[in-house]
Parts: sequence; C-alpha cells; structure tokens
Amino acid sequence: MTAWQLVGACVALSIAGFDPFGALALLAALARGAGRRAAIAFTAAGAAVIIAAAMLLDLLAYALLPDGMPHVPDVVWGSLEAAAAVGLLVWGVRRLAARRDAGHPLPQGAGHPLPNEAGPAASGAEDDSDEASAPDDVPRRLRGTGTGPMALAGAAYGLTVLGDPGFWGLVALVHRLQAGPALGIAALWWLLSQSPLVALAVAVALGAGDPVGRWMRRSWRRVAAPLGRIGTAVILLAGLVLGADVVLWLSTGAFLLG
Repeated sequence: MTAWQLVGACVALSIAGFDPFGALALLAALARGAGRRAAIAFTAAGAAVIIAAAMLLDLLAYALLPDGMPHVPDVVWGSLEAAAAVGLLVWGVRRLAARRDAGHPLPQGAGHPLPNEAGPAASGAEDDSDEASAPDDVPRRLRGTGTGPMALAGAAYGLTVLGDPGFWGLVALVHRLQAGPALGIAALWWLLSQSPLVALAVAVALGAGDPVGRWMRRSWRRVAAPLGRIGTAVILLAGLVLGADVVLWLSTGAFLLG
C-alpha cells in the first residue's frame, strides 16, 4: 500500500468513525463553568487514550497472532454474522420506534410559553440579556469541571472508541506498519474523526469558545435529525446485508462476505 493509499484509507475510516459527541460533551462542560485548561485537558486526554489504544492493540495483535488470523470455521463465522444481523436490526427498529414516539404531537398547550414568559416585555428582556451576555456573564464553575476531573472525563470518553467500527478498521490499517507511520496514521484518524472537538478546543484555547460554541449548537440542531435518519438507515441496511449473507450461507454453503 502506497503512502497516498494509506492516507486515503485513514480518511475513509475517520469518516466512518466521525464523532461529534466529544464536542457536545465539552460544550456541556463549558456551560457548567469549565475553563480553558480543563477544555484542553479533556481533549488531550481523549487523544492520548485513543492513539495509545490503537498502538497497544496493534502490539497485542503482534503478540497473540504472529502469523495472522487463524482459520475461522464456517459455523462460527455464520453464527457471529447472524448475531450481528439480529443486533443491528433490533437496534435499527428501536431507533425507528424512538423517532416515531418523539414525533408524536405534544398535548394541548405544551411547548407554548407560560403567561409570565410571553409578551413583548419578556421577549425584550430576553433580547437584552442575550445582548448583555458577554465576557462578564461567566457561568459559575461547578464540581467536576476542574482540570483533573475533565482529564479523567476525557480519558473515559476516549475509551468509548472501542465500540467504534472505524477505530477497529484503524487498528487493522496500522497493523504491520512501522511505529512512526502507525503513530502518524493513528493521530491523523483522531484529528479527523474528532474534528468538531478539536476545533472547539482550539477555539477555547484562543479565547473564541463562545461564538464557536454557539455556531456548533445551531449547526447541530440543523443536522441532528437528518444524521439520525441516515444513521438508522445505515444500521438497518447493514443488518439486512449480514442477514442476507447468513441466508446465502445456509442455502449454498458459501459466504458473500468474509
């Protein structure tokens, strides 16, 4: 694999593992009063855990599988595919059901402003408060938003990457690479897949966290629903493909995948 092919594969895997939730978690911490150092600690700890996990899993693969993956019997492979297909389909159906329940209309009067919240006076007060909220309107720092707790939170968040198929693709990609290129590819994958978090942390470090945070919230509100629908469709499609492969194996004795 050439260097450009390696980078291209890394970019594709980072798109598959794209994760905006680190930025959302940091936004929530900033709203609770986390400071600049805490934001940087959260981001750096998450990066260290993700990159270290990729490298350690690569070393573990070298130690346990020096000659590559052993032969997997068809029965084991078919059982794993069937379990994965059922899990994905159940997950997708539950997401569809949750979205349908969320789309039910609210009861009469729900979602409308209360009398003491309505009216021009209230809206004017809100406008004034929005205009006045600037550098002087700093949220009180709450427990758990210091540098140490935020670093621990970032490390814990980094461990969630173990449930990301894109990350496991990265582990397979860096396998058999020299240490330097493997470290660089792992860092590039983190940088791209966690780009919203990286952008927010850089903005906070430069003192521009508030406007960038407001823009991210507005952008997320616009794209959350479409992304959720796309994610549900991908999950259901993957479950159907795996299920079809199991049916093909049961009927012909051969797999389309694997």
